[in-house]
Formats: sequence, structure tokens, C-alpha cells
Amino acid sequence: MAKDDYTMEERQEILKDLMLRLHAGEDKEVIQKEFNEAFDEITPYEIQLMERNLMSEGITFAEIMSLCNVHANLMGSKVNTETTVADFEQPGHPVHVMKMENLAIRGALDRVERLLKNYLETKDETIKKGLNRQISLLDQFDNHYQRKEYAMFPIMEKKGITVPPKVMWGVDDQIRDLYKDFKKALSNGQENVLGEFEVVRDELLEMIQKEENILIPMVEQVFHVDDWELIASQSPEYGYCIVKPEKEWAVKKDFAPVKVKAEIEAEGDIPLSTGSLSLKQLNLILNLLPMELSFVDHNNIVKYYNEGNGEEKIFKRTPSAIGRDVILCHPPKVHETVQTIFEQLKSKQKEKEEMWFKKDGLMVHITYHAVWDEEDNYVGCLEYVQNIQSLVDHFNQADVKRTLS
Repeated sequence: MAKDDYTMEERQEILKDLMLRLHAGEDKEVIQKEFNEAFDEITPYEIQLMERNLMSEGITFAEIMSLCNVHANLMGSKVNTETTVADFEQPGHPVHVMKMENLAIRGALDRVERLLKNYLETKDETIKKGLNRQISLLDQFDNHYQRKEYAMFPIMEKKGITVPPKVMWGVDDQIRDLYKDFKKALSNGQENVLGEFEVVRDELLEMIQKEENILIPMVEQVFHVDDWELIASQSPEYGYCIVKPEKEWAVKKDFAPVKVKAEIEAEGDIPLSTGSLSLKQLNLILNLLPMELSFVDHNNIVKYYNEGNGEEKIFKRTPSAIGRDVILCHPPKVHETVQTIFEQLKSKQKEKEEMWFKKDGLMVHITYHAVWDEEDNYVGCLEYVQNIQSLVDHFNQADVKRTLS
């Protein structure tokens, strides 16, 4: 049968058979020859489908991860990586950012390698300083990986692409460990430091190939513009790697994750900036928090307090406090102090006020935190009270252990 005559099901059966034999230890060259005979090209979609089918055959996630590079090398030359998405080339688009960072990672690896070899030969401290500067830049590859893992992978999983993100994240963690080994070897002056670097260098370069030749083409047809906008909006939280986007890319400022606001409200939930909750869920969560919360509005009127999780409260609140001037909720002897705190918060003299004191044998921590909206209007003050006695006891015990040792 000609290669083009295979159905998708037949292609998957051939792929699965080849990979199962590879996992069983059959000669890689034999598998490569049969793969080349069966396929002129393979799509990233077929790869993720193949990995999912392998797991259904009993191949574990750990086994797939351990042979991830073998899979990539076996199929690499046959993967169709062409893209028709013009936005990918737009400065600021998450894919463009990823590719620019990968170029920067390659450059940093070259500089680190050159300086490392020079330093090992000369032991010149000036060269070592330059080496450390380049390593500090290379450290930022972790920002690149975190954006991929926390902003990109969740969307893939929601669209049914579950195995590739899990495998790639596992390899990311292996690379992080290898990088730590290299830095430890350098710090300790170990003789094998160059070898440690070469291992992590090869893995970082291999991951670049997987991202650009498999990951990006894999999501090209399933991610929509809203998905890329969501990734772009979350990206600054994780930071960038060596280079920053030239400009912001078409980020929508006000959208509800997963569902649109109208759908959320129609279902009876409350749309929040990072999801949605029913009124019941919100109330249960607020009451479960291990702290006593009170919210005072911009007029110093008590608007809310949480009931707590059943434990005895440090400062008891009753419904009669709602609608009351917060100053009057305190003993007269501290009215002036409380008034000053709220004036300082409202005037931006302070962002928050904290205090610690003993009460009934407990160490208590109180924070008054100003709340401002996106238009810089003072909305009110959130007060949260915590019993931190267990933390104090823990650190005291730790101090005793250190003294005894």
C-alpha cells in the first residue's frame, strides 16, 4: 500500500506498533527504517494522538517521558511544522515571544560555553564575572517554561490535548534539575563541570526543537485568538526570558476565563476576574479562611465580616456591626488611633498598617489594608486578623533545635 493510502486509523496503528517495539527495546535503526518507509510526513496532532494511545496500551507517563527525545529524533525530520497563522509573526504574540526567547537562549548557551571553557583554562576572575553574568541571564529560561506550563498547558488540556503537556512538563523539570547540577558543579569547582553544562545545553536545545516543531504546530489549529489573548494577558505575571516583547499584543482587558460574563450570570454565578463562583461557594470559602475578615467602605462604614469556620474568634463580630461607623466599633480609648489609621490609608500615606500583640495567651497579627479600584478610587479597607501563635511556637522550637545542635 502506498503511504498516501493509509487511513488515520491505519497510520495510528503503525505508529503505535513502532513505538511499542521501541519501548520494548528493539533496535532504533530498524524502527527508524520502518518509520521512514511508512511516512513521508507526520503532523503534531498525530504525535499527541499516538502518545495518548500508548498510555491506553499500558505505557506509563514516566516511560514516555524517558523516551521523549528518542521519539522526537525518530520523527523530527518528518514532522510538518508549516504554519499559516500570520499572527504568530506579530511582535508580542505569545508564539513570537517564545521564538525570540528561544533565539536568546541559544545565544546565552553559546556565550556560557565559550566563557566556561576559557575560565577553566585560565582561572581568570574577570572571565568568571562575565560567565556569572551570562548564567544569570540563562537562569531566566525558567520564566519561559513557567509561562508555557501555567498559561499554555491548561488551555491545551481543556481542548483534549492532555498527554503532551504532561510529558513536556516532566522533561522541563528534568532540565531544571540538570541545570541545578551544573550550577552546583561550577560553584563547588568540580572537574566535571563542563560535562554537566554540555548535558543541560543539549537538553535545552532539544526542548527548543520540541516547542517550535511539535508544540506550536500542535496547538495552531485548536487555539483561537481568545486563547492567545488569555496567554498574553497572563504572561507578564511569569516574566520573560532574556528578551521582552517589543510591544503588547492585542490583549483584551476585560474578559472572563472559560465562559463569557453573560453565560456566568445566566447560570447564577458571580463573574470574578479569575473565574466565577456561586454565592454559596463564595460564602463558604470566605468563612473557611483561617483569618477574621472585615471590610469597611470608603465612608468608614462596616459592610461585611466573615463568620469563620467554627473556631472561637479573637474579635467577636455580630450583625449589629453591619452599617456602623468602624470607629464606634472600637473602645473609646483607641478611637483616635483607629481614626488616624483610616485617614492615612485613604490619603495614601500608607498602603497598610500592621500590628502584633498578645491576647488571651495568643500572638495576634492584624492588618488594615487599603483597597483601590482600577481608576485609583479609594474603595475601603480590608481588615484581617490572624492567630499566629502556632507559627511563633514553630519558630521557637526551630531555634531550640539549632541551639542544641
